[in-house]
Amino acid sequence: MLEVLLALALLGSLLVALNVFVFSMAEAWGKGRNERLFAQHARAVTTHIEELLEAASIGATADGLAVREVKQDSGGNEPKLVFTLPEGSRLLAWPEAPLPDVELSLCVGQRGGLELGWQSRLEVNRDQEAPRVTVISPFVVSLGWEYYDTSFKRWELLEEPKRESDGTYSLPQRLRVRFAHGKLSLERTVQIPVHGEGATRS
Repeated sequence: MLEVLLALALLGSLLVALNVFVFSMAEAWGKGRNERLFAQHARAVTTHIEELLEAASIGATADGLAVREVKQDSGGNEPKLVFTLPEGSRLLAWPEAPLPDVELSLCVGQRGGLELGWQSRLEVNRDQEAPRVTVISPFVVSLGWEYYDTSFKRWELLEEPKRESDGTYSLPQRLRVRFAHGKLSLERTVQIPVHGEGATRS
């Protein structure tokens, strides 16, 4: 009888230890899962940015990319990375039939989140109205503008596009996309393609 009680006690201790192990592993796996999902989201967003920039820079009719001021819904203008896509993007929700020759702009909204402004060149009131806005990711908190200084052979990271003495803005060589959600944060870098080339990331 004593042996049976001892065996039951050992079995109970073993089950308790096993349950503690399982719950600890589940908690650790859950934390890792959040990090993986966050990284997957950042990768998907960055990939879509690359696709947009590549489409705008490749082809005989491509206009390439530029930085210029875009009209805001709240009034005034803000410098943004702008480009044109003949067929637009799958993310754009048109109120009616989709129009071609879509001008797009990329920026972080005033309340955070990576926004894509868009407007067709064929719209009648395009000069009077601010572009429509689609949020690509609510987790992008800022963009960094990276310029390569050929004189000093080094990279310069700015929080705003570089403005020249004539009032125009220089196109950066790289764009740093910063993601944050709770305690999670990471950065991904997109190389701005030259007209006729594709974009790459790191």
